[in-house]
Amino acid sequence: MNSLDKKWKEFLYAACGFGPNILMVFLGAYFTDAMNPAGLNANIDTWSLTGFSLIAPSLFGGLWMLSKVFDGIVDIPLATFTDNLRTRWGRRRPALLIAFVPMTASYLLAWSPLQWKENSVLNTVWITAMLFLFFASYTLSLITFYGSLSSVCRDEAQRIRVGSFKSFFDTIGYCIVYALVPVFIGMGVNIRTLVLFAAPLMLTILIPLFIIKEGEKYGEGRDYLPEARVGLAESFRLTIRNKIFLSWIIPNACAYFGLQMFLTSQNALISGVMNLSASYAAILNTCAFAPVPLMLFLYYRLIRKKGIRFAYQICLLTFAVAILNFCIGSEYLFPDSETARIVIGCIGSVIGSFGIGAFFSTPYMVPSQIAAMEFKITGKDHTAMYFAVQSLSTSIAAAISGGLVYEYIKNIQTPKVINGVAIAGEYWKVGVSLVPAIVSATCLIGFFACFRMPKEYSEEAVRKAISK
Repeated sequence: MNSLDKKWKEFLYAACGFGPNILMVFLGAYFTDAMNPAGLNANIDTWSLTGFSLIAPSLFGGLWMLSKVFDGIVDIPLATFTDNLRTRWGRRRPALLIAFVPMTASYLLAWSPLQWKENSVLNTVWITAMLFLFFASYTLSLITFYGSLSSVCRDEAQRIRVGSFKSFFDTIGYCIVYALVPVFIGMGVNIRTLVLFAAPLMLTILIPLFIIKEGEKYGEGRDYLPEARVGLAESFRLTIRNKIFLSWIIPNACAYFGLQMFLTSQNALISGVMNLSASYAAILNTCAFAPVPLMLFLYYRLIRKKGIRFAYQICLLTFAVAILNFCIGSEYLFPDSETARIVIGCIGSVIGSFGIGAFFSTPYMVPSQIAAMEFKITGKDHTAMYFAVQSLSTSIAAAISGGLVYEYIKNIQTPKVINGVAIAGEYWKVGVSLVPAIVSATCLIGFFACFRMPKEYSEEAVRKAISK
């Protein structure tokens, strides 16, 4: 049933993921550095929980990667659960309630180490366990929201609007986390304190409970569309055999690999490689996220003129160029000019905002449109599975980029030498400085992979893909 029968409902519905996404961004951007500040220089006592590593670095990188892979794998059964759930209250709303309590509790506990001691194995195991629980419950809540997009929206235009509103809220969240948080960090407020104060925002995930029209009252109770139900094996098979969907998965995974490595490492890039304080980090991050609404407007205009494939390729290219500015504006090249480092960083951030906006919005648009067209053609409803498979691919990409690669290379350091003079007790963050080159290369791979995408995801294109 089309639940979003008024424009204000579209806007409010898109806000449901605002809180969980902010807290997930906190996790992706600051968590590993907060637990192990090996890549930091400026404001280390407030960017990290203690100023020293609370986890065992040799173990945590691999465990973090496993937790991210688990985050992707668990999407598959949970997608089938929310797609096929039938209760007197509907199918999407009960799933959101089931996820809410464990999601909130495990998140707070992940930021609460059991021991305040260096290189603690007990902390490593405890935090990993909490991350597994959080990723599972977070996945259920978000996959339920994404899975509802094909049914609560009446057509593609409305899905694009809801996706745009969702991107708008994501942008606000990123501005808060990346631009406002550094201001408080510079004032001496510890990162954990900020996380705890932000935790009540998790309540926004309950917004759909009051908007979605489902359950026995609306004729969508226990017996709702039994012929539309698809079992796990068949749903997964239909999804991975859909060639038009697979042509999207590879470019999206490349973009996500680069974006997540950048978001995970941006604090260390600014603090460790550019050696700028938290107040300057706020400026650079504002330049990256504040222009996103305008960039999204330009992105959608480009889609209408040239198609989604061309528009997405432009986003990948601009992001590949923008990320290199963190190397160009590094302390290596401008050891005596903080102003040059700031200006170069700001220019790169503005250029990168075009890609950031597209990377936020397109993953909502493509799977929901494909699923809606498939339901129209075949009568089978397994929308959440498309998002689950997409999430599996991006989780693996994030696990490799932010877990395996970044967590280990950030520990590579060499003595800092400026103008031939060694600076006692300071080190060049060589490993972190490799991040821009890795991200840029991955974006270029995604650019060439885009040539397999269709110009647009129309009913005709989807029909042709699923008939093969």
